[in-house]
Amino acid sequence: MDNLPIVIDGPIQEDTLRYVTFNVGNELFGVDIMCVESIIPPQTITPVPRTPDYFLGIINLRGEVISIVDMRILFGIKTKKITPETRIVVILSNGILLGMLVDQISAIQVLNAENIQPALGLATSDRQKFVSGSVKLASEKILLILLHDKLVDDKDFIIEKEIQFNREVVETAIEKKDEWSKEIPLVSFTIKNENYTIESAFVEEIIFFPDITTVPDMEGFLEGIFYLRDSVVPVIHLGERIGLGRTELTHDHQVIILKSDLFGIKIGLIVDDINEIFFIREDELGSAPINLNKEQSEHLKGVFKLSDARDNLIIMLLNLEKLFTFEEQDKLKKLDLMIKQEDVEESEQEQPVGILEFIIANERYAIKVSETNEIIRVLNAVPVPKAPQFIKGIINLRGDVISVIDLTLLVSRKAREITPQAKILIVSAGNETAGLLVERVLGIRKVFLSTFEEPSDLLRQKGNIFIEGIGKIDETDEIVVLMDIETTLMQSQSDDIDEEEDLRLVLQELEYLEMEDEQAELLISENT
Repeated sequence: MDNLPIVIDGPIQEDTLRYVTFNVGNELFGVDIMCVESIIPPQTITPVPRTPDYFLGIINLRGEVISIVDMRILFGIKTKKITPETRIVVILSNGILLGMLVDQISAIQVLNAENIQPALGLATSDRQKFVSGSVKLASEKILLILLHDKLVDDKDFIIEKEIQFNREVVETAIEKKDEWSKEIPLVSFTIKNENYTIESAFVEEIIFFPDITTVPDMEGFLEGIFYLRDSVVPVIHLGERIGLGRTELTHDHQVIILKSDLFGIKIGLIVDDINEIFFIREDELGSAPINLNKEQSEHLKGVFKLSDARDNLIIMLLNLEKLFTFEEQDKLKKLDLMIKQEDVEESEQEQPVGILEFIIANERYAIKVSETNEIIRVLNAVPVPKAPQFIKGIINLRGDVISVIDLTLLVSRKAREITPQAKILIVSAGNETAGLLVERVLGIRKVFLSTFEEPSDLLRQKGNIFIEGIGKIDETDEIVVLMDIETTLMQSQSDDIDEEEDLRLVLQELEYLEMEDEQAELLISENT
């Protein structure tokens, strides 16, 4: 798959979706990344008789038969010639591998599910049935989300039967050939206008040359490393490795990603260009030419000739097992372990957390930004009968009924005049959502929670506010109280707070009287 940039549209939430996006004509489409198998350059396509005009035919991709659909014809858009930007997006649709021929790949778009709207009216009738929804991106473009399982309908399964028949014929022919010679599937490519191949069984995927990071003490051995779907991939300049010298690398070069089965770690081989995938028989493989230098011949498994209208083209098959010495393979494995260890250590390091600070009762308090939905001006609240005094009432916020809690009254049990600086913080914690009336909002800053000390049992509760930690601002030595917002909301939303407080005082009095009785009995027993 091409190494695509990731574009994040809006704040990230838990219910995010990722789409591979591409252009067909003047429109931008996206398909769920989970159904995308790979993205490849255009290939030689074998036509299939008695198929719709948008069905271009089939290709052989690493031993898999892929059905190719021209998305321009499918969507009723005027066709155009293949360009360097044209790509085939291979997806799994209705149980078959389907290749979508598109004009250009855009990016991997990260979207919040709630931003996806119905696509009615945004797509023409030619493509409406293929579109599930739409999103207006930050760039003002409209992204149309495709129903990947709808791209192949019932009549297309006739095509699949035709393909299945062709596949069976091919497999039968291969089985017959296997009786006298085994076939080897190969991926061919060029380096400095020389034609080389490797066995496709070792190939995981092919991508365009990505941005890479150099590794200290590895210059001359590795070009660098890059991340591919959470895996670290070292890359080498294959031409230099096999004695053809260096070329200036650009993003037009391609990288063959080798499976980890070979060296215990994925490896990227930088080549000039990918040509095609084909089969040869084992008995067609000859010895390496004697005019090659020692370094070149050591890396070759053999050569073969393609004579079918290709001017007797000589192609060399590389011996991947001889690509690295045992010492170099050991270096690669140690590099992989070192990077994985660094990733673990980085993930274990404490990350700063944003807190929102505000003033109540002349003291500095804070809550986590993650628990804050928004900050609004003070609205007139509708009083609630028989509610505790610190419940100011309820407000209607875009259709949601929100209880407003006067935090100053909750802490100090003393009412204060509401000034123009006062704000209402809309917060959520657990299953509770409420508005917190504060005297003044100070701002947001990032802190390490480990710098906040846990309160003692005596300080755990201050008024009806529960405390998660107590910190200090280094510049001013001011104390900041970090609220335990979930426990505070549960306590303040209860209608029985005053009754519980009275009950607690009664229980304390009873315990005190019982203790005095026990002491009196002890004195009596000692005197007798």
